[in-house]
Amino acid sequence: MTNGYSGVSRSSRPGDAFDESAGINGAPAATDEAASDGPILELELADLAYGGDAVGRYQGRAVFVSGGLPGELVRARLTRERSNYARATLVEVLRPSPDRVEPRYPELGESGGFQWQHLAYPAQLHWKTRIVRQLLTRIGHFPNPPVQPAIGMPNGSDPWRYRTVAQFAIGHDGAIGFRRAGSHDVLDMPTCPLVHPALDALFRSVRAWLRDNWGEDASAYAERFTLRVAASSPAASIPRAVQPEGIRRAPGLLAIETRPGSAIDLAGGPYALGEALLEAIPGLVGVVILGMPGGRGRVVVGQDFVHERVLNRTFRISAGSFFQVNAAQTPVLVRQALQALRLRQGDWALDGYSGVGLFSLFLAEHVTHVHAVESQPSAVADARASAALNGIINLTVTEGVLERVLGTLRRQGQRLDVALVDPARAGCHPRALTELRQIGPRTLVYISCDPSTLARDLNLFCADGYRLVSVQPVDMFPFTSHIECVAVCERIR
Repeated sequence: MTNGYSGVSRSSRPGDAFDESAGINGAPAATDEAASDGPILELELADLAYGGDAVGRYQGRAVFVSGGLPGELVRARLTRERSNYARATLVEVLRPSPDRVEPRYPELGESGGFQWQHLAYPAQLHWKTRIVRQLLTRIGHFPNPPVQPAIGMPNGSDPWRYRTVAQFAIGHDGAIGFRRAGSHDVLDMPTCPLVHPALDALFRSVRAWLRDNWGEDASAYAERFTLRVAASSPAASIPRAVQPEGIRRAPGLLAIETRPGSAIDLAGGPYALGEALLEAIPGLVGVVILGMPGGRGRVVVGQDFVHERVLNRTFRISAGSFFQVNAAQTPVLVRQALQALRLRQGDWALDGYSGVGLFSLFLAEHVTHVHAVESQPSAVADARASAALNGIINLTVTEGVLERVLGTLRRQGQRLDVALVDPARAGCHPRALTELRQIGPRTLVYISCDPSTLARDLNLFCADGYRLVSVQPVDMFPFTSHIECVAVCERIR
């Protein structure tokens, strides 16, 4: 599935939607499976690959088995064969792993986004740590990478209901929910048990309105919609007009992606639609309608942003901007990054791929000046607005491509004592790493949502003058194979 809002600056990150297209340890993504009548093999599974599949061996080839676990003896049907690997689907578990658990929502396994429902949560953390270590060794060529045990969800938080952004498809039969893996079919969902309760409440309200007003013809109006809630927002973010007495609703944004030739114009047009939704759905503060013809590609009714609170800072987040989706773990990620930088009084800091300023605003509390660099216009505007909201004056936000901005800063002799980068899944541009190394900050903290590109980039950055000090996985996406890391590199003196 694509990301929630059209034009989100981190379109390849897992944060804004359930993205199931990532390859496994360099192998093609599992969505290319075609055969359903292949031979059935008996396999001993020994490992878990990045991407979620268990790994066994047959006739000298690695076999990736979806639904399996290390330590299991299984029967699996081959679905795809290549010269050096094969893929298979689980048929029967002959000897289960002690870490196997009953999937909490087996029907949602069809959406492809929850690869590890059958794996106990403590074991998920163990394997995420191990996978990061394996990738840093194999791709990054670090012989003994300093990977710390993954940090799981905080005590008392629900490891299932954490997402504050999700995208839902509308099927041709009127079904509303997640798409089935490798298919255009939609799994109809009266409720969504895999998102934050505030987002689920908003989803149920939006779904009910669409069914009541569009019925089985909903797909004639729109292809999909994305919901974002500010689960930790200041109460003032919700206008009184849309907050019923006695009900505390997190403010939400709705983005609707229309179809070519959408019937919305026949039903009064996008502005009438937005006004109707705002009036009918408690907590909804804005409706963004995308893809309307006639020069109306983006119609906004109400506001196109919400305010989210993280620790002691308030952030403005627009419909087109990326923001971390796990409200419980985002403060953990921020604290880990700040601790890793080992800031000193008088430091000048860089925040590369800075987004809406999640790290910039906290860095500004501890250093003389922060230079944030971001290429997405909406995120740049959000970062500047958030700085003003929080009274921060020692932050410069530059709209531009990081490698070019760094080249300019280097030629100008700009001082950078510490640097933090938080790129999309594709990782950093090689030239950005080269420019950073030439500027020479004493510490680089690299926030990554893909340990394979992290390993590649750390290998490049540490090739001359820097060493890898630590890598801390933080579990931002329980029950999926996605892994967030905070890596620390220090200049060799």
